[in-house]
Amino acid sequence: MTVTVTHDTASNNRLALTAHPLQRAGARSIVFLAGRTDVESVTREDLDRIATKIVTDVVEAAVADQTHAAYDWWKILFALYPNARPTHAKRSRDRGELTVDVARYFAVDPADPHTPTRPCAFCGGATTNLWAKSTLPMFDTTKAVNTLPPRLAGWPVCRPCRLAMWAMPYGASLTLGSATVLTCENPQVEQAFTETNLERSARIRHTGFASLPATATPERVALYALEQHAVARPVAATLWSFKNDNQEPWLRVSETRIAVVTFLRALRRDHEARAGWTMLRRRLTRRGPEGKISQHGRDILARALFESVNSRTDRVLVYLAEQAVDLSKTPGGTICAWRALHALYLKEMHDMDGADLRPVTILLADWITQETNPRGRFNEYCRAAGRSYTLQRLLMEATARLLLDGGRPQDITGITQGLLHGPQSYQWRGQLFFEVAAELVQRKAAIGARNEAEPDPVDDDGPLFVSDAADPDHEGE
Repeated sequence: MTVTVTHDTASNNRLALTAHPLQRAGARSIVFLAGRTDVESVTREDLDRIATKIVTDVVEAAVADQTHAAYDWWKILFALYPNARPTHAKRSRDRGELTVDVARYFAVDPADPHTPTRPCAFCGGATTNLWAKSTLPMFDTTKAVNTLPPRLAGWPVCRPCRLAMWAMPYGASLTLGSATVLTCENPQVEQAFTETNLERSARIRHTGFASLPATATPERVALYALEQHAVARPVAATLWSFKNDNQEPWLRVSETRIAVVTFLRALRRDHEARAGWTMLRRRLTRRGPEGKISQHGRDILARALFESVNSRTDRVLVYLAEQAVDLSKTPGGTICAWRALHALYLKEMHDMDGADLRPVTILLADWITQETNPRGRFNEYCRAAGRSYTLQRLLMEATARLLLDGGRPQDITGITQGLLHGPQSYQWRGQLFFEVAAELVQRKAAIGARNEAEPDPVDDDGPLFVSDAADPDHEGE
């Protein structure tokens, strides 16, 4: 979203929603903290109240003893604004003195006609204040003169944007050393992400991290928001995770493809694929030595869906492939559900139709089931499944064997090039593996587990992702 550049001094009291991810997240936070519905309805009085709240919270954290819950909020502020007066190691512990210092950050610009005004670096509003790294996360220090406008000792930042940059942590997903914000074309997605994190950040300020239950990752919170609010018009979302301290500052940007929303929507409608998703989620859930969950499967899958569109590795497909390493311990129903999931994922995310593999699936299944005990040939296929040259040779041998035995093998010439040598060949080979395994299950060939006692993979009709602090069905995973 762009804003009109203005040099009117009245703009010093108007909050804008700009394209900068940190300012944008802070502006969303201010809207919620002020009890408003949008940035246009935020008043000068609202900004005054938010300024008072931020100053109070910052000072409380800065003077807190290390054993106090508020000290955790100071650690967060230190990771974002390491050179500011209230976060500096040599800061004053005098509450009154700190209050005056921090209040200056958010004071109204002086109405002095002799003081030069400049357009705010974020929204374009007129301002006399210059800020740099000590108060702006992820911005250069005043020593980096080559990246600043000529003859400036910092970036011009108006009062509403200064407030937004310090309100940003309230609506961000926080750890003790980093913060994550979200940008999305759909305002409801941004609002839902901010609102969820506002509740969590309030608990951090009051009780600290120690008493906070296990929380959903920002990727999972974001996907929950997309699932709820981006159904009519699928959109992409971007997460900006960063650490800004003086040791090793970093920024990591991850994004979804627009296809993620269409995939989730299709997954809700496909009963068998959703069952496969549920079983994959359960298999990926990590537990500690005492059986306590250390990482939820939903978080692992959410992070996989947020990998960059330019990533050479699709983690969802990798996780499915890892589960298929040994199908001898996997019930046939789960194998068929994973086939449906893999096929749906390829269709929605990679525009690939698994039905094209039907001829080669039948050819391999016919060859494997020629034997009284199909495990030997199935294991031979497993060893060749991921290698183009080895698979090509096996397909030739299987075709020849079926011909010699008087059979009429399938014509696979239409798919061979893409399966063995095309740019999407590894995805095709992954799908072929599940197609062959599911076909053998349908033919009652003995390749999977005899015991079908695996928990029922059928999920309820609730959301695929949840934004609550704890996964409500974690005990069942």
